[in-house]
This record gives sequence, structure tokens and C-alpha cells, in this order.
Amino acid sequence: MATKDLKVIIAGGGVAGLTLANMLEQFGVDYLVLEAHSHIAPPVGASIGLFPNGLRILDEMGCYDEIKRMEEVRTRGPTNTRNESGKVIKTLVDMPGTLEIRHGYGLIFFERQRLLQILYGQLRHKERVLTDKKVTDVDLVDGGVAVKTADGDAFTGTFLVGADGVHSAARKLMVELGQKLQPGYFTGKEASQVACHYKCSFGIAKDVPGWNDGEQTFVIGKGSSQLIASGPNNQVYWFFFVRLPKVKYGDDIPRYTKEDEAEMVKQYSAVRITEKVNFGQIYARRVASTLTPLHEIVHKKWFFGRIIALGDSVHKPNPIGGQGGNGALESCAELVNALMRMKQKRGGSLAGLQDTEIQDIFSQTQRARHQRAKMVLDLSHQYQAINAYESPLLSLIFHHVVGPLASDESSHALFADMFCRGSSLAFAPKPHRPHVIPFENELPAKPVPKTVSRVVLSGFIGLMLLAIMTAHAAFQLVDVSLTWGETVPIVIQWLGEGSQVSEWLNRAVSIFSEPLLSEDPAPRVQLAFFLSQLISPILISTIDGYRAGNGVTLLGLPIVSNTLMSIFGRGQVVPAQAILSAVSNATLPTGRIVPTEVARALIPAITFGYIIPTALLFALNVDNSSWQNWVALWQFAPPAVNVVTYLLSSLQRQRKPRAEHHGQGYQGYPPDFYDRRELPALKYVYTFAFAVQAAAHISTLIYCWTHPSMTIVGTLFGLERLTTGTWRLKSFSSNIAAFVTYDMAISMAAIVGSNLYTVWGLRSTGYITTQTTIKGILSVVAGQFLVGSGATWAGLVYWQEEVIADLSKKTKEGIPKSEQRQKLE
Repeated sequence: MATKDLKVIIAGGGVAGLTLANMLEQFGVDYLVLEAHSHIAPPVGASIGLFPNGLRILDEMGCYDEIKRMEEVRTRGPTNTRNESGKVIKTLVDMPGTLEIRHGYGLIFFERQRLLQILYGQLRHKERVLTDKKVTDVDLVDGGVAVKTADGDAFTGTFLVGADGVHSAARKLMVELGQKLQPGYFTGKEASQVACHYKCSFGIAKDVPGWNDGEQTFVIGKGSSQLIASGPNNQVYWFFFVRLPKVKYGDDIPRYTKEDEAEMVKQYSAVRITEKVNFGQIYARRVASTLTPLHEIVHKKWFFGRIIALGDSVHKPNPIGGQGGNGALESCAELVNALMRMKQKRGGSLAGLQDTEIQDIFSQTQRARHQRAKMVLDLSHQYQAINAYESPLLSLIFHHVVGPLASDESSHALFADMFCRGSSLAFAPKPHRPHVIPFENELPAKPVPKTVSRVVLSGFIGLMLLAIMTAHAAFQLVDVSLTWGETVPIVIQWLGEGSQVSEWLNRAVSIFSEPLLSEDPAPRVQLAFFLSQLISPILISTIDGYRAGNGVTLLGLPIVSNTLMSIFGRGQVVPAQAILSAVSNATLPTGRIVPTEVARALIPAITFGYIIPTALLFALNVDNSSWQNWVALWQFAPPAVNVVTYLLSSLQRQRKPRAEHHGQGYQGYPPDFYDRRELPALKYVYTFAFAVQAAAHISTLIYCWTHPSMTIVGTLFGLERLTTGTWRLKSFSSNIAAFVTYDMAISMAAIVGSNLYTVWGLRSTGYITTQTTIKGILSVVAGQFLVGSGATWAGLVYWQEEVIADLSKKTKEGIPKSEQRQKLE
């Protein structure tokens, strides 16, 4: 039943206006739409791209199924990026289908006119939509607004929503009213802050010869770029962006005529879109077209008194990102959310809203949307700049180096935040659409603001850099070529006497010879303990290297970090790994996926590549040459794990039927990629690593506790003081012992820090609650004493996998309403 005393007047019957009308009708709120044109849904030749964040809102409104039916008759094809010659330089296979698996909704391109028809057709009270009603004046009256239109009619309501586009008459009237009634509220320079960097020819073509039906294409170029999308019924939608010689602002932004459009088409008609089709050929098959300037702005103030502006009237991004219409849907949703929260707060009534309550509703709406609208504006502008070579070197690197190397997951992950953190109708039922990446309201906790996350990340990176510097200072002990040992001479000369490799191996053997050959058992116990706790760093870096989200990052090359461990020590490499992990893209459920054959290869790889060679260090009879050669060979044990993993996983892949591993490889994944079939094998790996390292930790503590000449602290953690420039220790063996202790302590401290940051990372993304975060932190700290750093890390990653996989499983199967959070602000 409608709330008679509340009436919302909406200026504009476009996407934002009709969307808001549907939402208000859905919640029983009276409304009136005033449209300036003579028709709802005029054929202006515009298309619209709806992404998961927008489609989800339309689904909550009950419009999605009809929109989806249009998608079902469209041919699906690849999303390509092409160079100026029309050659493909990057392909995403079936982007709409992939988005639907990931987010529950795909990407649908169709005529804007058709969307307006659907929105209008769903309204039960079409008599509340009036055409030929251009708003010309608005005034604040007691308890509401009075609106006048060009034909002389007048209307009153509780408040006015300006949803009439980038040239919004309602917003202009709002600013004028604000300057009159409250000087200083608006700067008076709002219009001059609207920027225009590009002009755009857009339109709809049909039956274009040579066009690959179903394809979406971005075409890059110097000073211009294109977006071409396939639509239903052999339609082709185009956007041809041309950079202006100089940025225009406000009143200086040009308006274009049909003559301007013809001149622009003549100039660029030969520009390639594909190798077979140029822009002129698409334009020749046009059904409708327009040349327009592209306004870019997010206004600082969206409301005054009882007037608020939404959609393009206050947030207008470059259309290359496809978020203009989707953003309008989000803003409408947030206004309705704020209204319903106010209704809830007032005990179920919206009658007689006071000015302060209206201000609260408007403030909540802008607060929920402003920062996100600014993010969309910036990202769209940056992407356009890269495509049009505003910075040639940056564009070259992005499109010809990073882009071709990036995995599909890395590419899709760039947009995940855009879709997952989008607004929705908080008080509307949530239709279940299976997806593997949770939306924000499906998370157990609200994500931490990005500003806070950046501060924590900066602090963590600073601590890890300090650890690296400390480890480097400790490394000065072995920063000279050590070619002798106190017990026996060093004889490693694999690549000739004096070669750098031989010197490095001699130094490594020197370091290992002291604790291994010492008559004092303490250094030997310390080294055995240290090496046992390196199973997790080696294993987890290997796993991270195969994660889908780490395809083009340094984490994607674990053999490098595992090799550097032997060259520079664990104390310098483990903190560096921690930094890379903290900034990793593998935070989404989809980014953590590892090929199943890799997961199955890990236990044999770590066993034969590292555990057995390490055990032989302590088990072999000492011999002046063969033992030293084995110690030298052991330096390659950490990277050997990567080599064995690669060989065993490749062998498994080759033995699979072709259909099971089609498209699989370092940058490609099988059709069941999102099913996480590797998870059981990964859990076995973590359990194995936990058991081995916990056993080593506990047995070492027991041995030190029971040995008459040892103490736990003295043997494992007794640190000498670092001094400036040199070590003031009495002997070579003391230096070695001090270095090993520092190397172990720093690497373990880095592991603890990385573990704590992992727990924080789960909380910052909203994957766990604050209470669970505290439990996780306490478990990490307790684990250092009970089972050791290596086992704690293995256990933590096991738990992390379960948390993320379980949440992803819930979103796929359907999260109960009781577990869904309402967005409160």
C-alpha cells in the first residue's frame, strides 16, 4: 500500500528515472516522473552495456529475466583487443559467460531504447509517467518542493530527484537555489569543472559484412580508440573515441552537428577495426548515429534542501568502461536503501519527513556512492588514456607486454572489485544466481576501507624492508669469498678455480661445514631445526607460483625466489616473498585456484627435492670431497622442488585425455577451472607439511630441554648484537653461528609477520569477522611455541583455503538470507 504522504518527483524518464520509479513502486512509495521528451524510450541510436553490478539490481527489481532472454538469442564470441592494423593482441574467450560463472551475471549489450521499454513496461502505474514535461523551475515549500514545467503545469512532492542527464535542468535549478538561499554552499564553478577530453561517434549498425558476430573488440590507436560490441539480431554497436587537441571545460565544451559527424567519419573511415573491417564499413551500415562530446565529472555536492541529483547529472564517466548506466542503477538503489532505513527507524512510516530527515537520507546516498563514482571516473579515464596512447610508453608496456602475458584470471580480477562492491537493493529479496565470487553483502563482515588497508599494507612493507636490511647487515659476515673452513679445507671447483659459482659454493659449504662438523651439538641442532622449518616457505612459494591470480607477477616465478634463498640467505628472501604475497592478486576465490596435477605433484616434489636431500646432509659420513660436493649440491634443493613439481605435473597433464586439459597450461585452465577440484589434494599437502614440521619442532624442543649442555633459547634463539660495519666476534665459527641464528630469526619473524598479515587480509576483505580475526591472530602466536613457524604457516594456509572455498561454495549454492548483511551506510 502506497505511503500517501510521501511523494517523490523524478525529473527525467531515462534509465535513472525509470529505474527509480520501479524501485519506489516496488516498496510502495508514491512517485511522479516528468519527462521532457514527447516519448518514453525515443530511438536515439544509443546502446547500453549492463554488467554484473547493474544486472543484479535489475534482477532484484524483477527485470532481469526479460533482459536475459535477449542475451540468449545473441551469438557469444571472444572479447578481443586489437592494434591499429586490426590484429588481435589479446583475447578473453567468452567474457560474458565467464562473468556469469564468476558473478552470477554476465555482460549484456543491447539498445538503450529496449531497456527503457522494459523498465516502463514493468511499471504498474504508468499514469505516473508524464511526457512533454520539461522541468523549468523548482522551489522549496513547507514540507516539500514545488516543481513547474515548460507547459505551465505545477506539481508538488516531498522531494525532487534530478535524473535528467548530464545537461540536467534539475541540477542547474538546484545550484541556483542553493546559491540564493545559502550562499557558499555551492562554489558557483560547478559547471566549469566538467571536463571533456574526447569526442565520440556512437551508434548502431546492422548486418555488417565481414564482422564476426558475437565479438566484442577494443581497438587501440594513437589519439583515438574504439569499442565495438555485438548485439542481438546481427546488430553492431560502436563507440569511436577521438582525443581533443585540448581539454575543454564547462561552456567551452563543443556541441556537434551532423556536418561535424560527417567530417569526423570522413577523416577516420579507413581506420581498421578488424583485419577485414574498417570503421567506414560499419558506419555505412548504420541504423542510427550521433557525434557527441564526452563529459567527465563527479560533482562534490549532489543535493541541496529537498533536491538531489543522480546518474549522469552528478557522476558521468567516460563510456569506455561501460559503467555509466550501471552507476545510475546503483545510485537509485542507494537512495531507496536510505529511504527504507529511515522508514525502519521511524517505525514503518515515511509520512511527514522533516528537513533534517531528508538531509540524512540524501547524505547517506551520496556517502554510499561518491567515492565509488570517483573510482569509476578515474579508472575509465585511465583505460581510455591507455587505449589512445596518451602516454605512449605506458600504453606500449600495457598492451604489448603485460596484456599478452596476463592470464585470463588476472584480466578478470581487474574488474572484480567493480562488480562485487556494487550497491544493491538492501531490502529487496535476493534472487539466487550461482556465482563463485561473493558480493559485498554476502560477506561475513563489511570490508575494511581501502584507506585503512593501504596504511596497514604500508606499515607491513616497512617492517619487511627493515627485516631485509637487518638480514643484509648480518650477511656481511659471509660477504667475502670464504674458501676455507676451520676443520677441513674447501675443495669445490666445479666450474674452475676462482669462478663466481665456485666461490659461491665454497662460501655455502663453509657456512654449512661449521655447524655440521662442530664437536658442539648445539649448532648442528640449530641448523637441523632451521632447515626443517623451511618446508613451508619453499612449498607455499611453489603453490603461489601456480595460482591463477599470480600469472604475471614475481610470485609466478617461485624457482627464482627459491634459488635466491641459497644465494642471499633466507633472512633476505622470505621478507621479500612476504611483501610480494601481500600485494598479490590472488585474493579472490578464483585467483587462488591451482591446477589439480600441480597439487598432486607437491608432496613427491618436496619429499624428493628437499626433505630427503636435507636429511642426507646430516646422515652421510663426512668425507673431505664427496661430503662437500653433496653440501654444494644441496644448495640447489629448494629450486629442485620447483623443477620436480613442473616435471611431475607435466607428466600427469600429458597422460590426461585431450578433452580434460583443453586450454590448460601456464596461462590457461580447463573448463572445470572454477570447481576447485584441486582443493582435497592441497589439503593433503598442507597436512603433510604441518605434520613434518611440527614433529621437527617438538622433537627439537624436547632434545634441547633434555640435553645437559643445551637450552632452548640459547641453542635456537641466542642472538649476538649487530654492530656498525663489522661483527665483533672472537672466531670464524662464532661468526657462522651468529649468521645462521640471525638468518633463522629474521626469516621466522618474517613468516610470523606474513601469517598475521594473511589473517588481516581475510578480515580486510570481509571474508572473516573481527572475532574470527582475533582467534586467528592468537592461533598464529600460539602456534610458534606449540608447533613452530613452519607448521603454523601450513595450518594457516589450510584454514585460509577452507574459509575462502567455503564462502565461494555458499555463493554458488545460495547464501541464506539470515547470513546476508544489509549495507547500513
